[in-house]
Amino acid sequence: MKASIFGFLVLCIACANSPFARQVSKPEQKVIRGWLSDEGCAKERASSGKFTGTTPECAKRCVAEGKKIVLIDPDQKRVLEITNQDAAKNNIGDYVEVTGDINSQTKVLHIDTLKMLEPGRAMCEAPRRKKS
Repeated sequence: MKASIFGFLVLCIACANSPFARQVSKPEQKVIRGWLSDEGCAKERASSGKFTGTTPECAKRCVAEGKKIVLIDPDQKRVLEITNQDAAKNNIGDYVEVTGDINSQTKVLHIDTLKMLEPGRAMCEAPRRKKS
């Protein structure tokens, strides 16, 4: 009986320390370009398939009212929650490049560096591209 319990514990420890177990939950260091927005507007737009910037004034107002700042990643078509909100608070609504740790499974981002690429503007103000 004691041998089977010991064997079970050894198996549990081996599984917990396997490369697969560490790989699943380990954040990856990545560079992402996207828009900083509030979670309400960003998630609503994403649910309808739109992964574009939101109106900066609206996003700033929503964050001031308690919504969290998120990063809209148009390349991967996802909205990432930001763990360190202070790193993004000065660029709400802007198109930015961030370097940080991302857990792709939980869609959580910790920002290490942030660089503004383009100031935010309402998408209706963006010039329309001509279709060929």
